[in-house]
Amino acid sequence: MDFISPFIDPIIQCLMEPIKKHIGFFVSSTKLVEKMRVEMQGLNNTALDMQNKKDEAEANNEQVPLLVSPWLVEFKETDEKAKSVPTGGIRCFNVAKRYKVGKTSSDIVEKIDKLEARKSKIEWTHKKIPLGMVRSTSAPISDDTEIIFESRKLVIKNALKYLNPDSETQKIALTGMSGVGKTFVMEKIKIAAEEKHMFDWVMKVVVGEKTDPITIQQAIAEYMDGEGLTETTKDARADRLRKKFEWRAQQRKKVLVIIDDLWNEFDLKDIGLMSPLPSGFKLLITSQFYYVCTKMGVNAESIFTVGVLNDTDAKTLFFGIVGPSVGNDHELKKIGEVIVKKCGGLPIAIKTIANSLRDDIKDAWKDALSNLQHGNLELLYGIVDKVFEMSYNNLKIDDAKTIFLLSGIFPADFDIPIEDLMRYGWGLKLFKELYTSIPKARRRTNTCVHKLIQANMLLTESDRDGCVKRHDLFVMSNFSKVKQASVVNHEDMAGLLTKYANDSYDRILLMCTGMSEFPAYFNYPNLSLLILKDGDKLKFPPDFYERMKKLEVVSYENMNTPLLPKTYEQSTQLRTLCLRSCSLMDDLSFLGNLSNLETLTIADCNLVKLPSTIGNLRNLKLLDLLGCGDLCIDDGVFQNLASLEELYMRAYEGRAIKFTDANCAELEILSQHLFALEMEFCESKVQPKNLSFKQLERFRISMGCKLSHNKCRSFRNELYLKADCKELLECKINVLFEKTDELLLQVNNMNHLGDTHPFQDSFYNLRVLRVNQCEHLTYLFTFQVAIGLKKLERLVLIGCPLLEVLVGGNSVVSDKRVDLEFERDTQPPLGCQFHNLKEIIFPNLDELYLKDLPCLKGIGGTGDMWSMSHKASSSTTVNNQFQVCMLSILRSF
Repeated sequence: MDFISPFIDPIIQCLMEPIKKHIGFFVSSTKLVEKMRVEMQGLNNTALDMQNKKDEAEANNEQVPLLVSPWLVEFKETDEKAKSVPTGGIRCFNVAKRYKVGKTSSDIVEKIDKLEARKSKIEWTHKKIPLGMVRSTSAPISDDTEIIFESRKLVIKNALKYLNPDSETQKIALTGMSGVGKTFVMEKIKIAAEEKHMFDWVMKVVVGEKTDPITIQQAIAEYMDGEGLTETTKDARADRLRKKFEWRAQQRKKVLVIIDDLWNEFDLKDIGLMSPLPSGFKLLITSQFYYVCTKMGVNAESIFTVGVLNDTDAKTLFFGIVGPSVGNDHELKKIGEVIVKKCGGLPIAIKTIANSLRDDIKDAWKDALSNLQHGNLELLYGIVDKVFEMSYNNLKIDDAKTIFLLSGIFPADFDIPIEDLMRYGWGLKLFKELYTSIPKARRRTNTCVHKLIQANMLLTESDRDGCVKRHDLFVMSNFSKVKQASVVNHEDMAGLLTKYANDSYDRILLMCTGMSEFPAYFNYPNLSLLILKDGDKLKFPPDFYERMKKLEVVSYENMNTPLLPKTYEQSTQLRTLCLRSCSLMDDLSFLGNLSNLETLTIADCNLVKLPSTIGNLRNLKLLDLLGCGDLCIDDGVFQNLASLEELYMRAYEGRAIKFTDANCAELEILSQHLFALEMEFCESKVQPKNLSFKQLERFRISMGCKLSHNKCRSFRNELYLKADCKELLECKINVLFEKTDELLLQVNNMNHLGDTHPFQDSFYNLRVLRVNQCEHLTYLFTFQVAIGLKKLERLVLIGCPLLEVLVGGNSVVSDKRVDLEFERDTQPPLGCQFHNLKEIIFPNLDELYLKDLPCLKGIGGTGDMWSMSHKASSSTTVNNQFQVCMLSILRSF
């Protein structure tokens, strides 16, 4: 058997080892527990040291080795397991418990040895974390104590929506004047994006007035890896950044690049980015210049304006800074509220003044208010001037600067009519390159106003249509070489329009409320523009115009008895004369002497006769007679106005203009070169029959009915037509349909809208369509017409007894004939159809108004259209007497 022994002994030894090990757990349990305790104390010290190193690295923005966090997690688990092992009180004969304690202690000792071994492999490099890397475990960094106003919250919310990875938009921009808080809003957006882990990398660079590609490249490189670029040329550095971005794109990393305070466009290739951006990449720009955002490729819908604060938020900001010093002092609070209003919602102005007044005496508050009211901005230390100066100097169009300076003639917080800026600007020859055409001058004015609004706070939109406003804090005298004054209270004339300042003013606007006569020292030989408002039986000096022979523009508004220049010698340079809501003498024949006159406005003045001498105004380009009811026009007036481009003659309250046959014949000839026409052609009156509409760009015309009385200064192209369908076709007024914004039709013998025009794509500019009392109308649109109405905002249908569907007839779509009339049982409920009308056909429809349509069945359309309509979430009962509109405005009848 000896030969078997060499084989048996190793097998027995192998089988005995596990048995001996497990017996050792029982026999040596006390020693194992003690060994575990000692080694665990050492591991606790190691873990404490590692945690301290981790905290220090994070505090210093250094990279923490990847092995550290899992090591600390395993240590915590091991430590908790060790604490659960009983270290005494186990009796010798409790075999099971002694065995379990020994085995657990042995396992923990092995785990400790492994952790110690892994710890030795961890290297602390002290390398900085790239600034742009978003930490996956970063704690919230927002400041809950900082007030974010609702207007800002809305901008932040909308911007984050576009920054969401699900959005296809790649470029977003914040715009607004300097000092309004764009950077503040941007920082809040950045913080929110980081806290929500929307991006893996967020990189920010502040550009400033001088766009230096090298500096931008360096900043982005530092955000990427904490190191600069070693390349020396711009192109080489751009290539290096491109490769860094490409690597992140390949790794499917989400990247946000923020360009703050951008003044001028630059090529994204200079920072290694291509257009379109890689998937997952987004660009956020802040700039005070709207045009810079668009030139950088940001679409208009993703450019968000950070505006001034509203009154409530402005007061909250101001009184939050001045603190409890106001207390219960109602007078001080009232002064503060007026100061806030004078700051015009501009945060930088509010903060500056509030900080200067904090804990100051009441007299200091009163002195600050007085300075603001008189245009003395010493408290603002030039900050406001600098803010406006940047916006003003960055205007690219000289005419925009000129129009803006002209707006300074109006008082603060005044609704400035854009049309007045054009007419006054024309009279002052501000449009030097366009001094041949009123329409060109108006287009230039509108362009300039748009640029001024985009320039952030030079001009702002007014609540009143057709008007703008200028910021209260802008001191025009700091920018304009033209001396001009606005006197709102005639008691202030003593300080502003003194006899010692006769040569200093070029333009004056004077509110005449409470004045009985002009002062004797009102003598301004250099005056080119004079605007007088709100005077009652004001007495003028007899030599009034002799004192101001350089006058080019005179405007009277709401003046009882304005003094008008009667001879050429009195006003040799007068080109613009505006009379609105004035009481005039019966005979205005003397106006024919003003032979250089080019725009003449006599609006809402109860003018009853337009004398033949008006025909002497051979240079007249614009004649505005709006609101003059029962007006008689001498024969020969229109015949001689060969230069006339724009004619406005809408009557007042239905008191029609009394045309003669000669007037009509002359007007028909005149219309051939008119660019603008506003006129009502009423029933049963002598009316022009053969007007030419081909040249018209701007119009408000009615046939057989009245135009709506529009008191606001805005203008949209409108046609109100009450006639027979054949008559509309014969007079050819339908050539204006493609330029029409608002169309009202009350037409006999019209089966559908297409009957009024042979080309069914002629209605694409319509924003408002009203159809009344069309007895033969069976459906409103063909399919081709309906899908072309992308701009339609309001649709009104009243009293059409045969109307069955909105979309009807036969149409060709994708070369396939589609029958648009369906059985009633294939259509969804009527209310359901109208609920989804906006989604189905008219994307911009805001209001649907239906009344007295007894045969109406539905929208009409294809089966696909109905399936879309069936997605509506609600329906409404509709019957012959009760129609419901279910869009943004809800109306019931």
